[in-house]
Amino acid sequence: MHPLGPTIARISAVLVASVVVGACDRASTTPGVSAHEKHSTLKTIAQRIMYCDDGTRANVALSDDGLKIAVTWLPRGRPEILRANSDGDQFRNDQSRAVVEGGTLAFLRGGNVRVCHRTPGDH
Repeated sequence: MHPLGPTIARISAVLVASVVVGACDRASTTPGVSAHEKHSTLKTIAQRIMYCDDGTRANVALSDDGLKIAVTWLPRGRPEILRANSDGDQFRNDQSRAVVEGGTLAFLRGGNVRVCHRTPGDH
C-alpha cells in the first residue's frame, strides 16, 4: 500500500461526513465567483470558496447526490469534476484525488498535495 494510503482513507471518511453535514446549510456564494455554472452540468447543493496553504483559492461545489465535487482553481481555472463511487470513498478523476476531513480538503495531483480550508467565517 502507498505510504499515504491509511492517511488518505481516514481523511476520505471525515471529508465525506463533513461535506454531508456542511451541505445541510446552503453556503452563500461570493458575487462574481460562479465558475461552475457555465461549464458544468453538476446540480449543486453547496458551494464554498476554500483557501489553500500554498496561497491559492478553490471554488468547490458538492453535487446533490454527494458523490461528485466540482473544483475550480481561482481566479481563472477550469472546472474539474471529481467523483466518488460511494459515501466514504475518495473523490477522483484521471488526474486528481480529493479527501475531506472536517472543514479541510486535501487534493492530490501528480505527487503534489494541496491542503485547503473553508473560508474564514463559513459554518
